[in-house]
Amino acid sequence: MATRKNIPVVKCEQNGKQFFLASISSHILKNVCTISRRSENPKKGFQRLLNKNRARDIARYLDEETGVIPSALIVSAQPSSKIEYDPRKQTISFSETEDGFLVLDGQHRLFGLKEAKKDYDFPIVIFIGLNTSEEVKLFIDINTTQKGVPSALLLDIKQLAGIETKIEELQREVFDKLNNKSVLSGYLSPSSSVAGKISRSAFNEATKEIFHSGLLSGKPVDWIYSGMKNYLEAAERAFRQSHSESAQVYKTVLFKSLFMLFNDVITRSLNEKKNMKVDSLTEILNPLSKLDFDSYIGTNKATIKKITEDMRAEINQYNQVKADMF
Repeated sequence: MATRKNIPVVKCEQNGKQFFLASISSHILKNVCTISRRSENPKKGFQRLLNKNRARDIARYLDEETGVIPSALIVSAQPSSKIEYDPRKQTISFSETEDGFLVLDGQHRLFGLKEAKKDYDFPIVIFIGLNTSEEVKLFIDINTTQKGVPSALLLDIKQLAGIETKIEELQREVFDKLNNKSVLSGYLSPSSSVAGKISRSAFNEATKEIFHSGLLSGKPVDWIYSGMKNYLEAAERAFRQSHSESAQVYKTVLFKSLFMLFNDVITRSLNEKKNMKVDSLTEILNPLSKLDFDSYIGTNKATIKKITEDMRAEINQYNQVKADMF
């Protein structure tokens, strides 16, 4: 016979739907919660596949990093739970059966708790009396109306939490300097994604190799800023000579493509010109003006790869012609 559990709750009601807020020990949640996945139950399942690595990361975050996860599991009590609410005591009681509560939101948190070595009190929202269509509608509502925080904002505020990596710190400083004084001034968006501007997350993704490898990695932030500032100005000069309306350094797809070439161009400028001056970089990047940037369609990785390959081919072809002349 299943054990009965009794826990205090707070009753809530919104638009005719009742639910209860509670805190339940993770060792109980492991035993009473179930998942209905689409891949396992094509007729009635609605949850996505479990990402086991994500669940392990959650367990590690709790056990090893002493993290806190205050966001609640959202579940629907099933008939097998035999759940009962006592309004006088403000408690619910239920049978500890393995399929007593269907998880509507938070399956990775649940499996993180299962992977965790320690026991934790965990917040939970319990709906009672939902049928299958109501459960699925609630699942859809949760996953379409609740939006995550933009990655650009998370990067922008990391320093406030003291959790920036050294490279993220350098990228933030260079980003802010470029936004203040460079050809990209006014075209960088620090904390959100804005059409026609380069977000901090797109900037970090495009420039990360500069900080990991190449001649400028490990150099003072002013060196890196000056090199990138001059490089962008040289690229803009080349783009101005192009007949393409799309040739703009603040276009994210072109920005990412340009920085796929950055380390090679800087290395060549230092080797041949012994400097990173705008004129030196302009001479190397000038062949880019021959490309028809209006012909590139899309913003995916394949488009960026194609633009990068064409840019590199033009630069290298010019270099080869020049070498053959002497």
